[in-house]
Amino acid sequence: MTEQQAKGSKGERNSSPDETKQEILTNKHTIMAYTETTTTSYGSRLKNSVGGVFSGILMFIIGTCLLWWNEGRAVKTTRMLEEAQGNYVEMKDITNISPSLNGKLVHATGLATTKDTLTDDVFGIKVSAIALQRSVEYYQWVEVAKKTKKDKLGGSEETVTTYTYEKGWKSEPVNSSEFHDPQYKNSNFVLADLKRERWDAKEVTFGAYKLNESQVTSLSTNTETKVTLTDDKLRELDKQIVKIYKSKHGSKSNETAENKETQNANDSVEQKSANAYNAECIHVQGNTIYMGMNSATPEIGDVRVTYKQCDPGDVSVIAVVNGNTFSDYTAKNGKQLSVIRQGVQTADQMFTEQHEGNSMLTWVLRVIGVLLVISGLRGILGIAETLLKVIPFVANIFALGVSLICGVLGFAWSVTIIALAWLFYRPLTGILLLAIVGAVIFAFSAKGKKLIAEKLNTKRN
Repeated sequence: MTEQQAKGSKGERNSSPDETKQEILTNKHTIMAYTETTTTSYGSRLKNSVGGVFSGILMFIIGTCLLWWNEGRAVKTTRMLEEAQGNYVEMKDITNISPSLNGKLVHATGLATTKDTLTDDVFGIKVSAIALQRSVEYYQWVEVAKKTKKDKLGGSEETVTTYTYEKGWKSEPVNSSEFHDPQYKNSNFVLADLKRERWDAKEVTFGAYKLNESQVTSLSTNTETKVTLTDDKLRELDKQIVKIYKSKHGSKSNETAENKETQNANDSVEQKSANAYNAECIHVQGNTIYMGMNSATPEIGDVRVTYKQCDPGDVSVIAVVNGNTFSDYTAKNGKQLSVIRQGVQTADQMFTEQHEGNSMLTWVLRVIGVLLVISGLRGILGIAETLLKVIPFVANIFALGVSLICGVLGFAWSVTIIALAWLFYRPLTGILLLAIVGAVIFAFSAKGKKLIAEKLNTKRN
């Protein structure tokens, strides 16, 4: 069982004023550290190690399966792309629907546009665009934990966790009820709880054709939206936010003249001239709506909302013509393809991009698979290390050796699985890779035998 000696206390100030000052200057939002010390008994560590064996086996199996599956996925995707690249036709005219192209894989470029109006009812934002994106950030306290572990004679383990607290903009409200320092527990709140949201046009034309829903949602919002609020909406929102602000900040809600001047300088001229109502806690500038007293000096609870949109413009498409719209291309192996990119791109450029993306994903999944295999082996052998924790020095030396062995074996196993997968999916490449692996193993084995023989001869002499 874990013995938790809750030594939770404020970190002591450094006796050197210079060092304390330096900490404040280099990280002005970091407050004094709060530390907790826990001790895990030898018996609990053994129990956890047993659980680690099962977790290690699971990770090893998952990593192995991932490596095998990934090679198959990569080969199938490559073959699908090669098949599509050999079958597509150029759609030179998108202004008229061509029955002869129906059911065929095409590459086309042209103007994507819409007459739809997209609306965010919360702020009354209305734009004529293909897509409208609302992003939200919250100014919050954030808890940062740093752990240091130390083995104790007898097999127990002491863990010292240092918590520091920083202010920053986060994409989601931070739950401060779980903070460890009582001074910061339940210190977070938000002036408004909004979600990131995107609105897409229902009908986007592409010449005489229409883009399907998945094509529209694939387009990125890369243009800042000019935000304006009506006086009625501004008054309504401001009253709500001011009420919440005053309930949370109390006497701090009386803003100084200096702060007001600073904020007025930050507010957009266009917004101030457009609105007769002078809001206290709603400030509009460019594509941003700021909820708080002063955007120049953010406070806990402040909310920052930004808008971006996708304007009508040229797009490039690789997809199957389906009447007056498009659908996915399905290769002989069952893999599907549908690509849309903003701007004018040739078919070769788009297929090259797909091949590069497939290659990058393959290598990322390979690395993840290898790490899972090595971590799994480490978890399986971790119980042996824990058994030696009664003598920390011996255990640390053993752990180094175990880590090295797990790394070598895990890498060799991973390469073997990849080679076997290639033998299944790419026979010639698989045979070559297996031959290379065998040669490397033989070389290391011969080198090891030679070193052992040399040491034996040295002892005899």
